[in-house]
Amino acid sequence: MVNKSVKVYSEDYHNHAENYTFKWMPPKGPDDSTIPFDLKNDMLIFSPDKVGNYEIHLSITDIADEIIAEEVFYYLAVEETTAVAIAEPLPKPKPEVKPKEEKKVAPPPIKKSKKKSSSKKVKLDSPKSTKIPDKHLLYTVQVSARPSLEKARIDQLQLLEEGFDAYIQRHYRNDKDAVWYRVRVGSFNDKTIAAKVKRDIDSFLGINSWIDLVKSEENN
Repeated sequence: MVNKSVKVYSEDYHNHAENYTFKWMPPKGPDDSTIPFDLKNDMLIFSPDKVGNYEIHLSITDIADEIIAEEVFYYLAVEETTAVAIAEPLPKPKPEVKPKEEKKVAPPPIKKSKKKSSSKKVKLDSPKSTKIPDKHLLYTVQVSARPSLEKARIDQLQLLEEGFDAYIQRHYRNDKDAVWYRVRVGSFNDKTIAAKVKRDIDSFLGINSWIDLVKSEENN
């Protein structure tokens, strides 16, 4: 929401932040302007000053100053309102939910996004993400990350019942020396479609999911 503070941090490394160095790039606003921000421990805090999409880049290094992870965060700021909501209400998708037909409830944009032309991916990718080849970039909505496959499966089933194309991705965490399970929705070439799906998820489930930029092979 415009003029409200937003805290951004890496969920995978937040609990052991003292072991890493977090190198943030200044947030970019809707008109590609640099937004003022503050740093607190491993978090970046900023206040959107206008409606639109904001993009933040993070590099995480270990004690040897070697990059072990890179993340890109996207935040959609909406007009200030007295309604208690994270994003704009979307009442239309509600009647379309068919919880008993999991194979038929995937939103049409999710199926179509995988066949978008590569030219659109080039337009949406920021030139600052030079460490990941453009032709392999995809957008996904991350809902949660669990150390337990059973708990991740519960999150996935809840999303499927609401009509979202949810899947689970294994992720090895060096700081915990263990495999965690990320619950994600969709694989999009178009960031605009990913942002709409994020708003749907937040509205239906009352959570604060986020858009992540990943390599296409991560979804295999």
